[in-house]
This record gives sequence, C-alpha cells and structure tokens, in this order.
Amino acid sequence: MSHRRPRSESGGATVCAKRIAVIGLDSLDKDLVSMWSADGLLPTLASLKSRAVWGDIRNPIGLESGTCWPSFYYSVSPRETGQYDGARAFDPDTYANVFYAPEKAQHESIWMLLSGAGRKCAVIDAPYSFPADEAINGIKIIDRSPHVPAGGKDVFRFRTTPHDLSHEIISRFGDVPGGTRSSDHVRLDSADDVRSFRDNYVRRIESKTELSLYCLERDQWDFFLTVFGEAHCMGHRGWHIHDPTHPWHDPAIAREVGDPLKSIYMATDRALARLLAALDEDTLVLVYLSHGIGPNYSASRLLDRILVGLEGRNVRSNTGLLFTLGRTVWQQLPHALRDQLQPLREATVHDGYQPDRVHRKFFEVWGNDRSGAIRLNVVGRESQGIVRPGAEYDALCRQLKTDLEELINAETGEPLVEEVIIASDHYGGKGKTGDRIPDLMATWNRSAPINVASSPKIGNLDKSGLVLRRSGDHLPVGQFYGVGPGLTPQRLNHDVSVMDFAPTIAALLGVQMPKSEGTQIEALRG
Repeated sequence: MSHRRPRSESGGATVCAKRIAVIGLDSLDKDLVSMWSADGLLPTLASLKSRAVWGDIRNPIGLESGTCWPSFYYSVSPRETGQYDGARAFDPDTYANVFYAPEKAQHESIWMLLSGAGRKCAVIDAPYSFPADEAINGIKIIDRSPHVPAGGKDVFRFRTTPHDLSHEIISRFGDVPGGTRSSDHVRLDSADDVRSFRDNYVRRIESKTELSLYCLERDQWDFFLTVFGEAHCMGHRGWHIHDPTHPWHDPAIAREVGDPLKSIYMATDRALARLLAALDEDTLVLVYLSHGIGPNYSASRLLDRILVGLEGRNVRSNTGLLFTLGRTVWQQLPHALRDQLQPLREATVHDGYQPDRVHRKFFEVWGNDRSGAIRLNVVGRESQGIVRPGAEYDALCRQLKTDLEELINAETGEPLVEEVIIASDHYGGKGKTGDRIPDLMATWNRSAPINVASSPKIGNLDKSGLVLRRSGDHLPVGQFYGVGPGLTPQRLNHDVSVMDFAPTIAALLGVQMPKSEGTQIEALRG
C-alpha cells in the first residue's frame, strides 16, 4: 500500500492539504546543511530550497535548546509551560535539580488537540513529550531512538500507545543499534570508538526510517510526526572531530575516521528522501530543523562558582583524590541506586553546582550550555527563601546583570557574557508556571574557549574539576521547509516563531487552537 497519490488538479485555485506530516531533524544545523548541500552531499535537502516555502525559526530566548520542541507542540512560551530544560527542573522545596517527567499533561499538545477533534495522529520520538501514555487517537512511540531519554536520566524506556505496538515493533525491527543509553555515555577515546559510534548512529537513522515507513502504512494519518535525533547526538559528542580548530581535536582520529558529523547528515538526507517519496502529494510536509550546533564554548557550571564568588563565599572546586574516586564509584552504581542517592549528591556538590543553596541569595540551576541559568532564593517561592519579592528582587536582578556584564574571559580579555536576560523582561510576570523558569540567563560569548572567568569582584575562577563530555552545543536558530499542494515556493524574509507552527497545523486541518501565543504562517496556507 502506497501513500503516494496523483497530484490534485487545482486549475490555479488554492488546494488545502488533506494531511500534514512533520519530519523533525533535531538539531540539524542550517549552516552545515547549506555548506554540504552546496558541495552536493545533501541532494534531498538542497532540492527543497527550490520547491518549498522555507525560512528560519526563532526559538525562546535564552532557553532555546530545552524549549524548542515543547514550544512547537504547545504553542506557548516557557513561562506558560514551566518546562525550560527539556526533562530537568529545579525543586523549590528541596533545592535539588530534579528530572521533569510529569505523569499528567501540563498543556494540550497539537496532536492531543487534533485527536480530540477526531483527527488520526501518529507521533514517533517527539522530544520532551509527556506523558507517554496519552489517550491519543492513533499511535505514540516514546524512547525508540531519541537524543536523550524522554524522562531524563540515562536509559531509554521504550513504550508505546497502544501498549501492544511496542511488542510488534520489537518483533519486526529488533533492538535499536547503539544500545539504550544516552549518547553522553558513549566513550570516544579512540578511532575505533568514533567509528563504532558513527556506524551505530547511521544504522539508527536507517532503523528509524524503516519504522516511520511502517507506521505510515498502518493508517491514513491526518497528522504524522517523526523525529530523528542522531545529528543532535553526534553534534554534541563529535563536534571536535568535525572542527579542526576545537581544542579537543585529534588530527589522527580525523584522518582515520573522517568527519562523523558529515556522515550523519548524509544518512539523514537519504532517510528524508525515502520518507518524502512515501508521502502522497495531497500531504503538506514540514521538514523541521529545530535548532543548530557549533562549538561548546561555555561557562555553564562554572557560573555557580562565579555566583558564590559574587556573594563573598568560598568556592568548592570538585578537585582532589576524594572527588575523583567519588565520580568513579558513582559511574559504577546501578541506575536505580543512583536515582535514590541523587538528592544526597545534590546536597553536596554536583557537576560544579555549589552546595548550601538554602543559605544563598542566588545560585545556578540547570539551564543549557549556551546560557547559564540563575535562580534567586525568593521568600514565598523557595521553601527557605531569603530575597524579598518586589523591590529587593528587582534590585538584585539588576545588580547581578551588572556584575555578570563585568566578567571577562581571562585568556582572551574579551567579555565573558554576550547578554544577560532577566526572565521577567522577556517572559512576563510571575505566575504558577512562570515561577518555575530561571530568573536570569547569562548567554556566553562563544568566540573562544572559556576556561577562566575574571572580574574585580571574583578574581580568577577556573573550570578545574568539572566533568565535560560535549564538545558541541546549540545555536539558537532553526529552519523549516514546507512542501505541499497550493504552496508557492519562496524564502520568507522574516523569522517564524516556533510557536506559530501548531496553530497553523491546526487551522489547516480545520481545528481551532484555543490557547496559543503563536500566529498562523500565511505562506503555509497556500
């Protein structure tokens, strides 16, 4: 059974799409796509620019990497979702960094809205999508082969709605190449390690393609979404092999293995060709490049040492034999035991985060590597708050902004911070969910590696003792391509908000989205 049908004769009139398919290419960088398309290595993606409505995607400022997908699904900002780092959050009662995986939907996703209106939906590996067992009118697949596990932590937990579909998939396609652990835990110490990682993730792309084609054939879906996360994984872990200017670059490995990131992009392009060929011409297809990738020059996690210094406290550097031994033991513990001991670990020192948050006015929380996230210890919000809301809170935000703007990269003499974002200025006032996002974000100047931060108030603080696995990290802007009936190929002259896609999809399928911060993309309406 094929999904390809003859193109409808429009006679010059606009023809609306009967179905919508979104092919998510998670963190496939638009500039690398442009470069390798020009080199003839990505013929499928190259062809889209001549036949698609296409343009750049604007993601939520300061919180791009953890919010780009939830903002796409829900069409609201992080202030409304409270979901700012994908699957991690801060607990104001315990002061611990915790995993975010709610068992009840916090907002209505585009596929649940469509399901409620009687539209059939298929969703495969949507990043940071909770809960897994939604009563979807169709199928939903979680943790088959994503970038990171849907509920955070280390291990994928493959499950489906309906439940029996998981057995069918395993029977037909077997286990996922590369195992069930996050790519952050793959060793890349040798050419053989890199080659194995690359080959496994190319096979993962091929496996996801076969699974997606199989699911396409199961029904006539009104809405179909499948997401490939392999470029995301390789971008984080293999950027230093791709980029000869990166401090971790090993020319010998690069000569022996080549560029593994390029291999992943080429495999993704081949997968895209197969999926596009399987979709009929009455389907509007969105090829969605969520956000980009580049070198991971960051002061996140060093930030908490900076904040301790600004408050006049002693900095814990996580160095010495005891810390080294502790990390080694931690990595050998069973995952279930790690989960139980995580609060104890948080209460001491965790990956650069300093202890004793309860008695501090401000501290770093999980954010992302492009922008470090800061939380104020606010009376009435945190269980043992110190900073009074109102004038004291506002004054402290302004003082922190000034102090952070005075930081320099001690090795280059350049400003350490590109921009300090006060959340209330960009995401509105304090609300039930708005109180969950960080109070400030410091976006780093990534023109050079960051190893030592300096200012008159803190002196010099370095990264000694920090555990760093990722050589690549995100750029904020994504890109999309829309092809389908009635669309006029064009390059949009303005960025499109990530929150604009869900209301556009809903309207094209005859459904109104009741709560949305986005607007419909007129160029996709034909």
